[in-house]
Amino acid sequence: MHKFIPMKSNFVSNIQAFFKNIMLNTVGSERTIYELLADSDVTAALNLMTSNEADVDNALREYYPQKHEIMQRPNKFPKNKQPYITCKLPRCRQRYINEVELFFLFGKPVIWRKIEGDDEAFKLFTDFLDTNRFDSKMRTIKRLAGAETECAKLYRLYKDDDNKPHCDVVVLARSKGYELRILKDQYDNLVCIAYGYKLKGSDGKAVQHWDFLTANATYETEKGIIGWNVNLYPNPTGKINLIYYTQPKAWDGVEPRLKREEEIDSKIGDTNNYFADPVAVATADVVQSMSDPMIPAKLLQATGQNSRFEYVNPPQASELRQAEKKDLETSILFDTFTPDFSFEALRGMGTLSGVAIKNAMALAYLKRANRMEIYGELIDRDKNVMLAVLKFLHPEMAAKLDALKIAFEFAEPFDDDEKSNWNALAQLYSAGLVSLEEAVRRLGLTDDAQAEIDLIRMQQIERTMAEQELQTEQAQQNGTSAGNSDEPEPVQQTEGEE
Repeated sequence: MHKFIPMKSNFVSNIQAFFKNIMLNTVGSERTIYELLADSDVTAALNLMTSNEADVDNALREYYPQKHEIMQRPNKFPKNKQPYITCKLPRCRQRYINEVELFFLFGKPVIWRKIEGDDEAFKLFTDFLDTNRFDSKMRTIKRLAGAETECAKLYRLYKDDDNKPHCDVVVLARSKGYELRILKDQYDNLVCIAYGYKLKGSDGKAVQHWDFLTANATYETEKGIIGWNVNLYPNPTGKINLIYYTQPKAWDGVEPRLKREEEIDSKIGDTNNYFADPVAVATADVVQSMSDPMIPAKLLQATGQNSRFEYVNPPQASELRQAEKKDLETSILFDTFTPDFSFEALRGMGTLSGVAIKNAMALAYLKRANRMEIYGELIDRDKNVMLAVLKFLHPEMAAKLDALKIAFEFAEPFDDDEKSNWNALAQLYSAGLVSLEEAVRRLGLTDDAQAEIDLIRMQQIERTMAEQELQTEQAQQNGTSAGNSDEPEPVQQTEGEE
């Protein structure tokens, strides 16, 4: 980062700040988060911020099958018998729903295009996207946010020993060992965001750290023996260099049905286990004959008229149970706007066109539009932060980066019918409704669209020159033929003329 500004970090200062903060908090003194951090009152600053810890923990318990409630199903302990371990059969529907949601939003990379500005500055932006693997990180972020309800992308700025600026992009989430806290104003604008993590100290014990990011500064804090050690670093970009991504969990609203489905599957498993070994019913005389050593093996002797020996068949699955399982599966997918991608469902889509598949997946496109409302705004802010970071990395390009206007759009998850798209673009270009640049970009047949456009224009110029030369040659030939026809024709004399 830029110049380091040390704050209270020695033991004596920590003691003084600790008792000062106790006094101020006791009398109910109101301080802003900046004042709290300046006073090294990190605990009070964290209490001022919003934590979604409970929602995140609950979502993680539901997301990972090993943590589902069905895993706590009690075992059975028959009297004078070995304990029976009940079936515990969790499902991964939460993962499936989340992955389908991810596919429809970021199944293909985000499409960026320049609206106006310098080409060199735009290339600098696209190179930054590639260097920091923007698309793969967005897939990771979407997966984490759909599973945990929140995550963040941090742009960590620093300078090396040669004073050369650098930037690392790090994804933060609870499953990665980070805690997140946010502070917003009354207009829902992000004022400050903090992320907590633990590092091992010199004695091998884990030490709690919290980093607070604001538009003007970054506060790096460390838990001390008494109080907190706080270090302040100015923020060179003037923006909070962290994007906070949050959304409802992908399976929100169907939790009871998911639990019921796992409960039914587990009970069916217990029934199958109970009847896995043959169970027979026999009258007393048959049982006695079975214990007689003189009777050959596998031979039963019935002596009474009412003697009986038969196997007990397991109960057949009732229609009600099958109907409930089918209804649970259908309602879980429908209520979460998730299409069925099972083999049976996809088997009939092999010959469908891209438009027909989209129509069949209308439910998922509704959810995609809903998520685009969330991620569209966040990616737009991400873009602004990236431009600010680029100005820090390349100060000589600051003016061109300020003048750069960039737009983006979410790519379609399914491939369209290429032939129909090509024909439509050709008709639009012939009618003059789209430019050559837009037509080439939409076709997407080349990685370097500008080079393809230059080649097309060069070929057009060559064809035009060839046509002009041909017209000139034809005109010269026509002129020569016309000149020969101007010679007077010989006069034919009629009879009687001398």
